[in-house]
Amino acid sequence: MNQHDIGLFIASKRKEQNLTQEQLAEKLGVSNKTVSKWETGKNMPDYSVVEQLCQVLNISVGELIAGKEKEQSEDNSSYEEKIALLSYKIKQLENCKTSQTEASKTIKAGISFGTALAMVISYTQWHSIGWAILHGLMSWGYVIYYFIKY
Repeated sequence: MNQHDIGLFIASKRKEQNLTQEQLAEKLGVSNKTVSKWETGKNMPDYSVVEQLCQVLNISVGELIAGKEKEQSEDNSSYEEKIALLSYKIKQLENCKTSQTEASKTIKAGISFGTALAMVISYTQWHSIGWAILHGLMSWGYVIYYFIKY
């Protein structure tokens, strides 16, 4: 599955249908920038719009995933389509998991920075390590409260 090939395929099929990027985007309920990113291979269509995209472009999901039209001699096209769709879903899930891991790292870094900042400000204000520790613990208490509440 090559994103660049899929993008070129989407662009060619869109042009065959005499649609602009804006018109295709409007039919799918996405922005024209999103369509542009698909066609340049920067992003892949989200699973929620794949079926509708295929209907608008008069192609199968298997053809979309392959980035080319299927040959007439293919007998097992329904199985190949299902395999292509499953591999696409797996790739989407992997991308989602990666972004969740990155978000988790960002949150942890923010919490650590906030705690350290609270301790530094407290120490410089009161010149006491005890107050600094207390404010550091209080910032962690707030973090725990935030996670419980939200």
